[in-house]
Amino acid sequence: MSASSPKFPSKYRPKLRLLYPGWFLLTRILFTLSQKPLAISRLRYLTVLLSFLLIFVAEAVSSDRPKSITALESEILSARLRGDYLGAISLTEALAAQPGGSLLATSLELDTRLTEMSWDMNTPNNLTFLVQLSETLIDECRSARKQANAEALFYCGRGHFAASYLSALEGNLFDAGSHGSKAIDAFEASLIANPQLVAVKLPLGMAYFYADNLPRFAKLMAPLLWFIPTGNSNKSLPYIREVIDSNGPYADAARFIYADLIMQRSPLQMQTALDLLDVLIDRYPMNPRLHLAQIAGFAYTEQWQAADSALRHMQREARQDPRFQSVGHIWAIYIAKYLGEPLSKSQQMALLAITDPDLPAWATDWHRLATGMVLDFQGQRDRALEHYEWVLARDNDYASGWLLDLAKQGLNEPLFKAD
Repeated sequence: MSASSPKFPSKYRPKLRLLYPGWFLLTRILFTLSQKPLAISRLRYLTVLLSFLLIFVAEAVSSDRPKSITALESEILSARLRGDYLGAISLTEALAAQPGGSLLATSLELDTRLTEMSWDMNTPNNLTFLVQLSETLIDECRSARKQANAEALFYCGRGHFAASYLSALEGNLFDAGSHGSKAIDAFEASLIANPQLVAVKLPLGMAYFYADNLPRFAKLMAPLLWFIPTGNSNKSLPYIREVIDSNGPYADAARFIYADLIMQRSPLQMQTALDLLDVLIDRYPMNPRLHLAQIAGFAYTEQWQAADSALRHMQREARQDPRFQSVGHIWAIYIAKYLGEPLSKSQQMALLAITDPDLPAWATDWHRLATGMVLDFQGQRDRALEHYEWVLARDNDYASGWLLDLAKQGLNEPLFKAD
Protein backbone atom coordinates (compact mmCIF):
# COMPACT_ATOMS: atom_id res chain seq x y z
CA MET A 1 0.00 0.00 0.00
CA SER A 2 1.57 3.29 -1.02
CA ALA A 3 2.12 6.08 1.46
CA SER A 4 -0.29 8.27 -0.45
CA SER A 5 -3.05 5.68 -0.46
CA PRO A 6 -5.99 6.24 1.87
CA LYS A 7 -5.85 3.97 4.91
CA PHE A 8 -8.49 1.28 5.17
CA PRO A 9 -9.98 1.95 8.64
CA SER A 10 -9.95 -1.15 10.83
CA LYS A 11 -13.66 -0.86 11.55
CA TYR A 12 -14.30 -1.11 7.81
CA ARG A 13 -12.15 -4.19 7.29
CA PRO A 14 -14.16 -6.78 5.39
CA LYS A 15 -15.71 -9.48 7.48
CA LEU A 16 -14.46 -12.41 5.51
CA ARG A 17 -17.52 -14.56 6.11
CA LEU A 18 -19.13 -12.34 3.47
CA LEU A 19 -16.32 -11.92 1.01
CA TYR A 20 -15.30 -15.55 1.25
CA PRO A 21 -18.14 -17.78 2.53
CA GLY A 22 -17.06 -20.50 4.91
CA TRP A 23 -18.87 -20.40 8.23
CA PHE A 24 -20.19 -23.48 9.98
CA LEU A 25 -23.99 -23.39 9.94
CA LEU A 26 -24.50 -24.67 13.47
CA THR A 27 -22.91 -21.52 14.83
CA ARG A 28 -25.51 -19.47 13.00
CA ILE A 29 -28.34 -21.80 13.99
CA LEU A 30 -27.51 -21.63 17.68
CA PHE A 31 -27.04 -17.88 17.55
CA THR A 32 -30.41 -17.61 15.88
CA LEU A 33 -32.00 -19.63 18.67
CA SER A 34 -30.73 -17.05 21.18
CA GLN A 35 -32.32 -14.15 19.33
CA LYS A 36 -35.84 -13.17 18.42
CA PRO A 37 -37.23 -15.40 15.64
CA LEU A 38 -35.98 -14.55 12.18
CA ALA A 39 -37.89 -14.84 8.95
CA ILE A 40 -37.18 -18.11 7.19
CA SER A 41 -36.03 -16.20 4.12
CA ARG A 42 -33.16 -14.69 6.13
CA LEU A 43 -32.25 -18.08 7.53
CA ARG A 44 -32.07 -19.45 4.00
CA TYR A 45 -29.40 -16.89 3.19
CA LEU A 46 -27.43 -17.85 6.29
CA THR A 47 -27.36 -21.52 5.37
CA VAL A 48 -25.31 -20.89 2.23
CA LEU A 49 -22.25 -20.92 4.47
CA LEU A 50 -22.49 -24.46 5.83
CA SER A 51 -21.20 -26.50 2.99
CA PHE A 52 -17.62 -25.48 3.29
CA LEU A 53 -17.71 -28.22 5.89
CA LEU A 54 -18.21 -30.51 2.92
CA ILE A 55 -16.02 -28.81 0.35
CA PHE A 56 -13.30 -30.98 -1.07
CA VAL A 57 -13.60 -33.63 1.68
CA ALA A 58 -13.34 -37.19 0.39
CA GLU A 59 -13.46 -40.72 1.70
CA ALA A 60 -10.49 -42.49 3.20
CA VAL A 61 -8.58 -44.65 0.76
CA SER A 62 -8.64 -48.22 1.89
CA SER A 63 -5.59 -50.32 1.12
CA ASP A 64 -7.76 -53.14 -0.20
CA ARG A 65 -9.72 -50.99 -2.65
CA PRO A 66 -9.37 -51.75 -6.34
CA LYS A 67 -6.98 -49.37 -8.04
CA SER A 68 -9.73 -48.30 -10.42
CA ILE A 69 -11.78 -46.92 -7.50
CA THR A 70 -8.80 -45.16 -5.97
CA ALA A 71 -7.94 -43.60 -9.33
CA LEU A 72 -11.49 -42.33 -9.89
CA GLU A 73 -11.62 -40.90 -6.37
CA SER A 74 -8.41 -38.98 -7.01
CA GLU A 75 -9.75 -37.69 -10.32
CA ILE A 76 -12.94 -36.47 -8.63
CA LEU A 77 -10.94 -34.69 -5.95
CA SER A 78 -8.75 -33.06 -8.57
CA ALA A 79 -11.76 -31.93 -10.61
CA ARG A 80 -13.33 -30.36 -7.55
CA LEU A 81 -10.12 -28.57 -6.61
CA ARG A 82 -10.07 -27.17 -10.13
CA GLY A 83 -13.65 -25.95 -9.63
CA ASP A 84 -14.95 -28.34 -12.30
CA TYR A 85 -18.13 -29.49 -10.57
CA LEU A 86 -19.79 -30.90 -13.67
CA GLY A 87 -16.71 -32.95 -14.40
CA ALA A 88 -16.57 -34.22 -10.83
CA ILE A 89 -20.22 -35.29 -10.89
CA SER A 90 -19.74 -37.05 -14.23
CA LEU A 91 -16.86 -39.01 -12.71
CA THR A 92 -19.02 -40.08 -9.76
CA GLU A 93 -21.31 -41.82 -12.24
CA ALA A 94 -18.35 -43.87 -13.47
CA LEU A 95 -17.37 -44.59 -9.87
CA ALA A 96 -20.88 -45.79 -8.99
CA ALA A 97 -20.64 -48.35 -11.80
CA GLN A 98 -17.57 -49.91 -10.18
CA PRO A 99 -18.16 -52.89 -7.85
CA GLY A 100 -18.00 -51.54 -4.32
CA GLY A 101 -17.96 -47.92 -5.45
CA SER A 102 -21.61 -46.99 -4.97
CA LEU A 103 -21.50 -45.42 -1.47
CA LEU A 104 -18.26 -43.59 -2.18
CA ALA A 105 -19.81 -42.20 -5.37
CA THR A 106 -22.93 -41.10 -3.46
CA SER A 107 -20.84 -39.33 -0.86
CA LEU A 108 -18.66 -37.54 -3.40
CA GLU A 109 -21.61 -36.49 -5.53
CA LEU A 110 -23.42 -35.09 -2.51
CA ASP A 111 -20.32 -33.20 -1.41
CA THR A 112 -19.79 -31.80 -4.88
CA ARG A 113 -23.34 -30.53 -5.29
CA LEU A 114 -23.38 -28.92 -1.84
CA THR A 115 -19.97 -27.39 -2.46
CA GLU A 116 -21.29 -25.66 -5.55
CA MET A 117 -24.36 -24.51 -3.64
CA SER A 118 -22.13 -22.99 -0.95
CA TRP A 119 -21.15 -20.29 -3.42
CA ASP A 120 -24.52 -19.62 -4.97
CA MET A 121 -27.86 -20.77 -3.61
CA ASN A 122 -29.32 -20.14 -7.06
CA THR A 123 -27.41 -23.12 -8.40
CA PRO A 124 -30.11 -25.43 -9.77
CA ASN A 125 -30.43 -28.54 -7.62
CA ASN A 126 -33.24 -30.89 -6.71
CA LEU A 127 -33.37 -30.73 -2.91
CA THR A 128 -35.44 -33.90 -2.75
CA PHE A 129 -32.69 -35.70 -4.64
CA LEU A 130 -30.03 -34.34 -2.27
CA VAL A 131 -32.05 -35.49 0.73
CA GLN A 132 -32.24 -38.95 -0.80
CA LEU A 133 -28.46 -39.02 -1.23
CA SER A 134 -27.93 -38.03 2.41
CA GLU A 135 -30.41 -40.64 3.60
CA THR A 136 -28.57 -43.30 1.61
CA LEU A 137 -25.45 -42.54 3.64
CA ILE A 138 -27.31 -42.28 6.95
CA ASP A 139 -28.74 -45.75 6.34
CA GLU A 140 -25.22 -47.04 6.90
CA CYS A 141 -25.09 -45.72 10.47
CA ARG A 142 -26.69 -48.61 12.36
CA SER A 143 -24.72 -51.42 10.74
CA ALA A 144 -21.55 -49.31 10.82
CA ARG A 145 -21.79 -48.92 14.60
CA LYS A 146 -22.52 -52.59 15.14
CA GLN A 147 -19.49 -53.60 13.10
CA ALA A 148 -17.30 -50.66 14.20
CA ASN A 149 -16.58 -50.16 10.51
CA ALA A 150 -14.47 -47.00 10.29
CA GLU A 151 -15.14 -46.26 6.62
CA ALA A 152 -18.88 -46.88 6.96
CA LEU A 153 -18.95 -44.57 10.00
CA PHE A 154 -17.31 -41.94 7.82
CA TYR A 155 -20.14 -42.34 5.30
CA CYS A 156 -22.62 -42.06 8.17
CA GLY A 157 -21.08 -38.80 9.40
CA ARG A 158 -21.06 -37.32 5.93
CA GLY A 159 -24.73 -38.13 5.52
CA HIS A 160 -25.62 -36.39 8.78
CA PHE A 161 -23.62 -33.29 7.86
CA ALA A 162 -25.45 -33.02 4.57
CA ALA A 163 -28.77 -33.58 6.35
CA SER A 164 -27.89 -30.75 8.75
CA TYR A 165 -27.44 -28.36 5.85
CA LEU A 166 -30.58 -29.49 4.05
CA SER A 167 -32.67 -29.33 7.23
CA ALA A 168 -31.60 -25.73 7.75
CA LEU A 169 -32.61 -24.89 4.20
CA GLU A 170 -36.10 -26.00 5.15
CA GLY A 171 -35.99 -23.90 8.34
CA ASN A 172 -35.91 -26.95 10.61
CA LEU A 173 -33.37 -25.80 13.20
CA PHE A 174 -33.80 -28.70 15.60
CA ASP A 175 -33.10 -31.32 12.92
CA ALA A 176 -30.18 -29.27 11.63
CA GLY A 177 -28.60 -29.17 15.09
CA SER A 178 -29.25 -32.82 15.88
CA HIS A 179 -27.83 -34.01 12.56
CA GLY A 180 -24.73 -31.92 13.19
CA SER A 181 -24.24 -33.53 16.59
CA LYS A 182 -24.72 -37.02 15.14
CA ALA A 183 -22.17 -36.25 12.45
CA ILE A 184 -19.54 -35.43 15.07
CA ASP A 185 -20.37 -38.61 16.97
CA ALA A 186 -19.98 -40.68 13.80
CA PHE A 187 -16.65 -39.09 12.91
CA GLU A 188 -15.33 -39.70 16.42
CA ALA A 189 -16.45 -43.32 16.28
CA SER A 190 -14.78 -43.71 12.90
CA LEU A 191 -11.49 -42.47 14.28
CA ILE A 192 -11.74 -44.77 17.29
CA ALA A 193 -12.37 -47.72 15.01
CA ASN A 194 -9.33 -46.82 12.89
CA PRO A 195 -6.90 -44.23 14.37
CA GLN A 196 -4.92 -44.34 11.12
CA LEU A 197 -7.86 -42.93 9.16
CA VAL A 198 -6.29 -39.51 8.79
CA ALA A 199 -8.90 -38.18 6.34
CA VAL A 200 -11.66 -38.18 8.97
CA LYS A 201 -9.68 -35.63 10.98
CA LEU A 202 -10.43 -32.97 8.38
CA PRO A 203 -14.22 -32.68 8.88
CA LEU A 204 -13.91 -33.62 12.56
CA GLY A 205 -11.30 -30.92 13.16
CA MET A 206 -13.54 -28.39 11.46
CA ALA A 207 -16.53 -29.43 13.52
CA TYR A 208 -14.52 -29.19 16.73
CA PHE A 209 -13.32 -25.74 15.78
CA TYR A 210 -16.72 -24.27 15.10
CA ALA A 211 -18.47 -26.03 17.96
CA ASP A 212 -15.85 -24.61 20.31
CA ASN A 213 -16.62 -21.12 19.01
CA LEU A 214 -20.35 -21.30 19.64
CA PRO A 215 -22.02 -18.30 21.28
CA ARG A 216 -21.63 -18.25 25.06
CA PHE A 217 -25.24 -19.18 25.73
CA ALA A 218 -24.86 -22.28 23.57
CA LYS A 219 -21.75 -23.39 25.46
CA LEU A 220 -23.68 -23.14 28.71
CA MET A 221 -26.54 -25.19 27.31
CA ALA A 222 -24.40 -27.78 25.53
CA PRO A 223 -24.22 -30.23 28.47
CA LEU A 224 -28.00 -30.13 28.79
CA LEU A 225 -29.11 -30.24 25.17
CA TRP A 226 -27.92 -33.32 23.34
CA PHE A 227 -28.23 -31.76 19.89
CA ILE A 228 -25.63 -29.05 20.58
CA PRO A 229 -22.14 -30.36 19.78
CA THR A 230 -19.17 -29.58 22.01
CA GLY A 231 -15.83 -28.53 20.59
CA ASN A 232 -12.20 -29.33 21.26
CA SER A 233 -9.72 -26.55 20.56
CA ASN A 234 -6.77 -28.78 21.42
CA LYS A 235 -7.60 -31.04 18.48
CA SER A 236 -9.35 -28.86 15.89
CA LEU A 237 -6.58 -27.07 14.01
CA PRO A 238 -3.92 -29.70 14.89
CA TYR A 239 -6.16 -32.36 13.33
CA ILE A 240 -6.40 -30.38 10.10
CA ARG A 241 -2.68 -29.66 10.16
CA GLU A 242 -2.07 -33.39 10.49
CA VAL A 243 -4.02 -33.98 7.28
CA ILE A 244 -1.87 -31.36 5.53
CA ASP A 245 1.34 -32.94 6.80
CA SER A 246 0.22 -36.37 5.66
CA ASN A 247 0.72 -35.27 2.03
CA GLY A 248 -2.09 -37.63 1.12
CA PRO A 249 -4.91 -37.06 -1.35
CA TYR A 250 -6.66 -34.75 1.12
CA ALA A 251 -3.69 -32.50 1.91
CA ASP A 252 -4.75 -29.75 -0.51
CA ALA A 253 -8.31 -29.86 0.79
CA ALA A 254 -6.94 -29.44 4.30
CA ARG A 255 -4.81 -26.48 3.18
CA PHE A 256 -7.92 -24.76 1.88
CA ILE A 257 -9.92 -25.39 5.05
CA TYR A 258 -7.05 -24.43 7.36
CA ALA A 259 -6.65 -21.14 5.51
CA ASP A 260 -10.39 -20.52 5.76
CA LEU A 261 -10.49 -21.05 9.52
CA ILE A 262 -7.54 -18.73 10.06
CA MET A 263 -9.14 -16.05 7.91
CA GLN A 264 -12.39 -16.37 9.87
CA ARG A 265 -11.05 -16.46 13.42
CA SER A 266 -7.30 -15.79 13.62
CA PRO A 267 -6.46 -12.67 11.61
CA LEU A 268 -3.04 -12.41 13.28
CA GLN A 269 -2.11 -15.59 11.41
CA MET A 270 -3.34 -14.23 8.09
CA GLN A 271 0.05 -14.64 6.44
CA THR A 272 -0.13 -18.38 7.08
CA ALA A 273 -3.48 -18.47 5.30
CA LEU A 274 -2.09 -16.48 2.38
CA ASP A 275 0.90 -18.83 2.12
CA LEU A 276 -1.41 -21.84 1.97
CA LEU A 277 -3.53 -20.18 -0.70
CA ASP A 278 -0.38 -19.43 -2.70
CA VAL A 279 0.33 -23.17 -2.86
CA LEU A 280 -3.20 -23.96 -3.97
CA ILE A 281 -3.36 -21.22 -6.59
CA ASP A 282 -0.07 -22.41 -8.03
CA ARG A 283 -1.55 -25.91 -8.39
CA TYR A 284 -5.09 -24.97 -9.38
CA PRO A 285 -4.90 -21.54 -11.05
CA MET A 286 -8.11 -22.21 -12.96
CA ASN A 287 -10.26 -22.17 -9.77
CA PRO A 288 -11.53 -18.60 -9.21
CA ARG A 289 -12.71 -19.31 -5.66
CA LEU A 290 -9.11 -19.71 -4.54
CA HIS A 291 -8.14 -16.38 -6.11
CA LEU A 292 -11.09 -14.60 -4.51
CA ALA A 293 -10.13 -16.01 -1.10
CA GLN A 294 -6.61 -14.66 -1.53
CA ILE A 295 -7.90 -11.23 -2.59
CA ALA A 296 -10.05 -11.10 0.56
CA GLY A 297 -7.02 -11.94 2.70
CA PHE A 298 -4.97 -9.17 1.15
CA ALA A 299 -7.84 -6.72 1.63
CA TYR A 300 -8.19 -7.62 5.30
CA THR A 301 -4.49 -6.95 5.87
CA GLU A 302 -4.66 -3.73 3.85
CA GLN A 303 -2.28 -5.08 1.20
CA TRP A 304 -4.20 -3.38 -1.58
CA GLN A 305 -1.42 -3.52 -4.17
CA ALA A 306 -1.13 -7.26 -3.58
CA ALA A 307 -4.92 -7.53 -3.84
CA ASP A 308 -4.77 -5.75 -7.19
CA SER A 309 -2.09 -8.14 -8.45
CA ALA A 310 -4.10 -11.13 -7.23
CA LEU A 311 -7.19 -9.86 -9.04
CA ARG A 312 -5.26 -9.46 -12.29
CA HIS A 313 -3.86 -12.97 -11.85
CA MET A 314 -7.39 -14.34 -11.45
CA GLN A 315 -8.58 -12.50 -14.55
CA ARG A 316 -5.72 -14.01 -16.57
CA GLU A 317 -5.67 -17.57 -15.26
CA ALA A 318 -9.06 -18.53 -13.81
CA ARG A 319 -12.07 -19.84 -15.68
CA GLN A 320 -14.16 -17.01 -17.09
CA ASP A 321 -17.25 -18.05 -15.19
CA PRO A 322 -19.42 -14.91 -14.89
CA ARG A 323 -20.55 -15.88 -11.36
CA PHE A 324 -17.00 -15.44 -10.12
CA GLN A 325 -15.78 -12.79 -12.52
CA SER A 326 -18.65 -10.53 -11.43
CA VAL A 327 -17.37 -10.66 -7.86
CA GLY A 328 -13.93 -9.82 -9.24
CA HIS A 329 -15.37 -6.72 -10.94
CA ILE A 330 -16.82 -5.65 -7.58
CA TRP A 331 -13.45 -6.15 -5.92
CA ALA A 332 -11.86 -3.91 -8.55
CA ILE A 333 -13.91 -0.95 -7.30
CA TYR A 334 -12.89 -1.38 -3.66
CA ILE A 335 -9.26 -1.95 -4.61
CA ALA A 336 -9.17 1.22 -6.70
CA LYS A 337 -10.77 3.20 -3.89
CA TYR A 338 -8.21 2.18 -1.28
CA LEU A 339 -5.27 2.53 -3.68
CA GLY A 340 -6.44 6.06 -4.41
CA GLU A 341 -6.63 5.35 -8.13
CA PRO A 342 -9.31 6.65 -10.53
CA LEU A 343 -11.75 4.18 -12.03
CA SER A 344 -11.12 3.24 -15.63
CA LYS A 345 -13.93 3.22 -18.17
CA SER A 346 -13.71 -0.56 -18.37
CA GLN A 347 -14.01 -0.92 -14.58
CA GLN A 348 -17.06 1.31 -14.51
CA MET A 349 -18.74 -0.48 -17.41
CA ALA A 350 -18.03 -3.95 -16.00
CA LEU A 351 -19.49 -3.05 -12.62
CA LEU A 352 -22.59 -1.31 -13.94
CA ALA A 353 -23.32 -4.20 -16.31
CA ILE A 354 -23.74 -6.62 -13.39
CA THR A 355 -27.31 -7.49 -12.45
CA ASP A 356 -28.54 -9.34 -9.36
CA PRO A 357 -28.99 -12.66 -11.24
CA ASP A 358 -25.26 -12.53 -12.06
CA LEU A 359 -24.38 -12.75 -8.36
CA PRO A 360 -24.78 -15.11 -5.44
CA ALA A 361 -27.32 -13.75 -2.96
CA TRP A 362 -24.69 -12.89 -0.34
CA ALA A 363 -22.97 -10.43 -2.71
CA THR A 364 -26.02 -8.32 -3.62
CA ASP A 365 -25.60 -5.61 -0.96
CA TRP A 366 -21.87 -5.50 -1.55
CA HIS A 367 -22.56 -4.96 -5.26
CA ARG A 368 -25.10 -2.21 -4.59
CA LEU A 369 -22.63 -0.32 -2.43
CA ALA A 370 -19.93 -0.59 -5.12
CA THR A 371 -22.46 0.68 -7.67
CA GLY A 372 -23.06 3.71 -5.47
CA MET A 373 -19.31 4.30 -5.38
CA VAL A 374 -19.10 4.22 -9.18
CA LEU A 375 -22.03 6.64 -9.48
CA ASP A 376 -20.33 8.96 -6.98
CA PHE A 377 -17.20 8.82 -9.11
CA GLN A 378 -19.31 9.77 -12.15
CA GLY A 379 -20.81 12.69 -10.28
CA GLN A 380 -24.29 11.14 -10.16
CA ARG A 381 -24.76 11.90 -6.48
CA ASP A 382 -28.54 11.47 -6.33
CA ARG A 383 -28.37 7.98 -7.82
CA ALA A 384 -25.47 7.05 -5.55
CA LEU A 385 -27.53 8.05 -2.50
CA GLU A 386 -30.33 5.74 -3.62
CA HIS A 387 -27.94 2.79 -3.54
CA TYR A 388 -26.55 3.65 -0.10
CA GLU A 389 -30.07 4.00 1.26
CA TRP A 390 -31.05 0.66 -0.32
CA VAL A 391 -28.16 -1.11 1.43
CA LEU A 392 -29.05 0.44 4.78
CA ALA A 393 -32.74 -0.39 4.38
CA ARG A 394 -31.95 -4.07 3.82
CA ASP A 395 -29.99 -4.31 7.09
CA ASN A 396 -29.61 -8.08 6.74
CA ASP A 397 -26.93 -10.47 7.96
CA TYR A 398 -25.01 -10.22 4.73
CA ALA A 399 -24.63 -6.46 5.10
CA SER A 400 -21.86 -6.69 7.68
CA GLY A 401 -20.87 -3.82 9.93
CA TRP A 402 -18.17 -2.44 7.66
CA LEU A 403 -20.52 -2.34 4.68
CA LEU A 404 -23.29 -0.62 6.64
CA ASP A 405 -20.82 1.89 8.05
CA LEU A 406 -19.58 2.73 4.56
CA ALA A 407 -23.16 3.14 3.35
CA LYS A 408 -23.84 5.57 6.21
CA GLN A 409 -20.68 7.47 5.36
CA GLY A 410 -21.86 7.63 1.76
CA LEU A 411 -24.99 9.47 2.83
CA ASN A 412 -22.81 12.30 4.18
CA GLU A 413 -20.12 12.49 1.52
CA PRO A 414 -19.21 10.83 -1.77
CA LEU A 415 -17.39 7.55 -1.21
CA PHE A 416 -15.41 7.85 -4.42
CA LYS A 417 -14.56 11.29 -5.72
CA ALA A 418 -13.47 11.75 -9.33
CA ASP A 419 -10.64 14.07 -8.29
